[in-house]
Amino acid sequence: MFARKLRPEEFWQARRAMAVAFEGVFEQEKELEKAKTDKAEPNEDLYGASHAEGGPLAASIVINNKTSRFDGHTVKMGGVGGVATLPAERRGGAIRACMELALREMYDNGFALSHLYPFSTAYYRQFGFASAGQSVRWTVKLPDLKRLPQAGGRVRQLMPGDDLSPLLDVYNRMYGDTNFSCLRKVFDKDLEGDKPLANRRWVFLWEDETGVPGGFLVGSRVKEALHCVPEFSSTDGLLFTSPRALIGLLKFVHSAFIANFQEIQFCVPGHMDLICLLPEVSGMDCRAALNGMARAVNVEALLKLCLCKGTGQLTLDVTDSILPENNGRFLLDFAPGRENRVERLAKTGSPADVELDVGNLAVLLGGARDTASIGMTPDIRVNNTSGLEQVFYRKPCHVLDLF
Repeated sequence: MFARKLRPEEFWQARRAMAVAFEGVFEQEKELEKAKTDKAEPNEDLYGASHAEGGPLAASIVINNKTSRFDGHTVKMGGVGGVATLPAERRGGAIRACMELALREMYDNGFALSHLYPFSTAYYRQFGFASAGQSVRWTVKLPDLKRLPQAGGRVRQLMPGDDLSPLLDVYNRMYGDTNFSCLRKVFDKDLEGDKPLANRRWVFLWEDETGVPGGFLVGSRVKEALHCVPEFSSTDGLLFTSPRALIGLLKFVHSAFIANFQEIQFCVPGHMDLICLLPEVSGMDCRAALNGMARAVNVEALLKLCLCKGTGQLTLDVTDSILPENNGRFLLDFAPGRENRVERLAKTGSPADVELDVGNLAVLLGGARDTASIGMTPDIRVNNTSGLEQVFYRKPCHVLDLF
């Protein structure tokens, strides 16, 4: 297979692959006409693979160029999406060719991380990705919100033409210390203009008594539920910066929609526990779901930036089946008040303290998992436990963006 970064005049072939793979609609004549004016997007790169160099595509992927948060720093992160192979070309190595080229270019262009949402975790393990954090999906019957305390403040609906900047402010305050979360210029461009009302979506903003925004919900109807869950089909959501803001929104939902809906569905990051906040949980449904997979693109960059506890050292043997620069033994030397020192060592003498691949390294450094999870991870080997808990520990870790 021959892989290449696609030129704008080839984008239509990627859209065709995605339409076929995901059983969507594709009108080739219209797409060929559109191809005459297609332009490259600065935050998006498309890759394709074919049997002959420059030939028709067998498969394609999309890399969304993001900037994400990592332990108080910002790093470049490649969000993998649009992974599509024509059915007759499956299991022929086309996606591997695309992924290898994309990861190579990410590394060369200074990316530190990559993230994706898998149809199969086992499939993406072969490219170095590991299961990351979790989202917790709540389904709450509206009558069960009756006993919530009063939160004060007020809720107002945002209509077409209203200022949407408070949504971005709430997002940044909620996710400001959350690893892997993406920086945004606007919260959601699909909420601009007439789009929400045209798509039967509603936006409600909670503000405290001084007018400071503290939370919002974007909701739509799914059968008898007020749907506030970020999904590819509808990027709804419920975000809040404090328990009071969440209570204010849920109290509003109870009073305003008790006659319209039977329940509300919403998600929170896995590190947020609402069990003690909600007054009646016996009838509520709470389910954890995978918040994607991650891998290190540049091991040395992540080790230099990761936030460690106290003073210490850890040696790591890291493996990467695609990027040889990430293979080897690394000495991580950390202390408060300075950047971590990272040194490459020869693999001689005693084994490293821990042996792991780039996927497990990313999710452990990001805080999606901690040392307690290592015992349940067969492909991690620990030879010395000293210092592990200073480097690998739970942190807020979640990606709200979908790609």
